[in-house]
Amino acid sequence: MSYTIKKLPKSEVQIEITVPQEDIEKYYKKACEELSKEVNVKGFRPGHIPQDVLEANLDKKYIMAHAQEMAIQRSYADAVIAEKVQVVSRPKIEIKSETPFSYIAIVAVLPEVEIKDHKSIKVKREEVKVTEKDIEEVMEDLKKYTTTYKDSEEKGKKGDRMEVDFEGFDEEGKLIENTKSTDHPVILGENSLIPGFEDELIGLKKGEKKEFDLTFPKDYPKKDFQGKKVHFKIEVKRMESAIEPEINEEFIEKITGKKMPSEEFKKEIEKNVKDRKENEAKQKVENEYLEELLKRTKVEIPASLIEEEVEFMIHDIADDMGSKGIEFDKYLEKTKIKIEDLKEKYAPEAEKRVKMRLALQQLIKEEEATPTEDEIKAEFEKVKSFYPEKEVAKITEDFEKGELKAQITNRLAIRKLFDKVLG
Repeated sequence: MSYTIKKLPKSEVQIEITVPQEDIEKYYKKACEELSKEVNVKGFRPGHIPQDVLEANLDKKYIMAHAQEMAIQRSYADAVIAEKVQVVSRPKIEIKSETPFSYIAIVAVLPEVEIKDHKSIKVKREEVKVTEKDIEEVMEDLKKYTTTYKDSEEKGKKGDRMEVDFEGFDEEGKLIENTKSTDHPVILGENSLIPGFEDELIGLKKGEKKEFDLTFPKDYPKKDFQGKKVHFKIEVKRMESAIEPEINEEFIEKITGKKMPSEEFKKEIEKNVKDRKENEAKQKVENEYLEELLKRTKVEIPASLIEEEVEFMIHDIADDMGSKGIEFDKYLEKTKIKIEDLKEKYAPEAEKRVKMRLALQQLIKEEEATPTEDEIKAEFEKVKSFYPEKEVAKITEDFEKGELKAQITNRLAIRKLFDKVLG
């Protein structure tokens, strides 16, 4: 076997390989042996069909194609290993000649990543503070989620729940399409309807009617309604007063599952709010660092890597739709979206993701942030602790297969990297 390697733009290499005729003859013989196991010839057992009999029952071109495929797999692997080519995608094969058998393999390789002075990247971390207002907002939310309602003849106020019929008319008194609803539920003060609508409902009782004009916002999602003046006619069909719970030890036990005084409960809320804010601040710092890192990263990304990332993104979207009972192919058909247009749409984001991944891999190497086997095993033990006993065997099997281990390794490496570069 002989070969030549040539560098191409966009982090690709071209490997031209010639396989000697004597090797092709060996692969042809081996191809006959393999194909004899798949062919039924009367009077012969599968796997024991003589070559001349097999050739009489199969097209020689088919056998040769199988032999050439075996030759490509072996010779390509030998060349890549010998030259230590760091391939990152499947090769594109083009047969150059049949005799002698030669072909060209074009394959993407791990690109060189150049990061300009990443150590000078500075990101300001915001100081996390928990105010009394933050705690009160959480307590108000808890009260809102546990609020009950009862039918009422009283006037509606913020927090109460109504069911209303309404219709919208234009300046000529004609009913406007998509402005009519019956028994429409609304909680006063939640601003789920257009601005000003719920304000008009406050003070009304069950059975009362009212007419009023409202102008839709200029940034309203539906263009036909942007800035449009509409005359509404409404009727309150049902009125329910809100019964907010009192925050006492009984309420706290119902929410948390344990008894504690209200002051201790407030401290628990404060801790949770602080943890959330710290996580948000940490995420913000990391995101800002990554955006700056991208600006300083120079890399020629192979087109095949971007294509693979686009395929992954579309597959992820299809899976998400499938989990919601939407068939992806039918969605494309209904919306008249072409898969090619979808690929073009997601290509820039895919390129950004690949560039980020390559930059992080380079930094992990430079900063020596690769986790040790002990750290990986310790992290896996933490992961296992979140699973029920009956699922531990399955999760352990996934870890040993390698995919889960790779995910944990990557997560740990990024965590170690951020600890080093961001403190």
